[in-house]
Amino acid sequence: NDYSCSIVKYPHLISLDIIFVNVDYVDQFLNESKTHLPRLTELKVQFHALKEVTKTFTQDATRLNCATVKRLIVEDSIVFSEDVYRYFPSL
Repeated sequence: NDYSCSIVKYPHLISLDIIFVNVDYVDQFLNESKTHLPRLTELKVQFHALKEVTKTFTQDATRLNCATVKRLIVEDSIVFSEDVYRYFPSL
């Protein structure tokens, strides 16, 4: 069973609220091999899920979809580390 999946493209999506979803959906939306989000500027997500999916902000497969995010909203008020700012250069 070898099959390939197309990359889902959302060329006009600017805001994405995935704060109350399973971590698998966070991966589905942020992984560039599955989804393309060229205009994403606002992301609402559970910080622990984001950290897991991005492999503590080192995973290249999710970096592209995070690059244009200007507003990162997480469940608690936290001070982001330098790693987060490098991963989200538009913040």
